[in-house]
Order: sequence, then C-alpha cells, then structure tokens
Amino acid sequence: MKKSKFQHPQLQTLIRVAILVAMDVLLMNYLGIHTQFFKIGFSFVPIALCGMLYGAKWGTVCAGVGDLINCFLGPFGWYPPLTLSACLNGFLYGFLLKGRSGSLPAIAAAVVLFQVGVSLGLNTWFLSMLYTTPYLELLVTRIPQTLIMLPVQIIVLRLIGSKKLIEVLSPRAAHA
Repeated sequence: MKKSKFQHPQLQTLIRVAILVAMDVLLMNYLGIHTQFFKIGFSFVPIALCGMLYGAKWGTVCAGVGDLINCFLGPFGWYPPLTLSACLNGFLYGFLLKGRSGSLPAIAAAVVLFQVGVSLGLNTWFLSMLYTTPYLELLVTRIPQTLIMLPVQIIVLRLIGSKKLIEVLSPRAAHA
C-alpha cells in the first residue's frame, strides 16, 4: 500500500512545528502583557512543548520563527540579539526536556537557565544597549518579571509534561 505524502514523518514534524509557531504567535499577541522592557505571557508553552517533543533543533526553529513573526506583527520591531535569545530559549527547552518532559529537576533547570541567565541577564543587556539605558537600572526593573515567571513556568510545564498530552502529541503516536 502506497503512503500518502502527508504521512511522511518529516513533513508531519514540520506541520506540527508550524502549528506550535502559530500558537506562539497567538499567545504572544493576544494573551500577553507587553511593555517596552518586559513581556509576561504564556508563549513559552508551545516553544517548550516543541522542545519536549522534537528536541533542541526544532525547539530553536520554533522559537526563532515565532519571534520573527511576533516582531513583524508587534509595535517594537525586530532586534536580532533578542531573536537570538528566543532561539536560545527553544534550544534550552529542547536540550534539557527532550525525553524528560515530566522531570521536575529538568523543567526547573530549563526554566531557571532561561529566566535568570537569558531573560534577566542576556535580554536585559541587549535591551540596555538598544535603549541606551544603564544595565543595572534596567535589571532592577526586570527582576519582578523573573520572580513571577519562574514559578509560573515551572508549574505549567510540569503539568504539561506530566499529562498524557506529550504521549498524544509525540511523533511516535502519529505512526501508531
């Protein structure tokens, strides 16, 4: 029996990643709080889910493409270093959570590395260069966002990773 072109595993992965990118764009634009200096929202969910399901490569692609689309749709424009940070986010989720999606230590490590290292540290530096704002002054204003998002992301990702959602969405489920 001949396989349909839509049953090709790589095409299915590409389609699923595209759906996760679309979810990222919707969550960032319609369910987030945006200011010039910080963002609070749930767009991390599709990026983390992509990393959990498909690994670092696809997590990076999902986060990067989603960030580019969000930049062109949003009021702030595109700043390449922040897209690099988004890609690093997808990479971290994929690298640390692929195959360990329900593991609380892996989830906590991914979230802390991203929130403290990338979002608070690196993104604050990029924003201080972009807006010529002193780094430490900007850092202080971004600490509340990090303190809010750390437990939110850990709890949400633990719930997603521990449920049957991963099993249903996994690439293996599509071939069963």
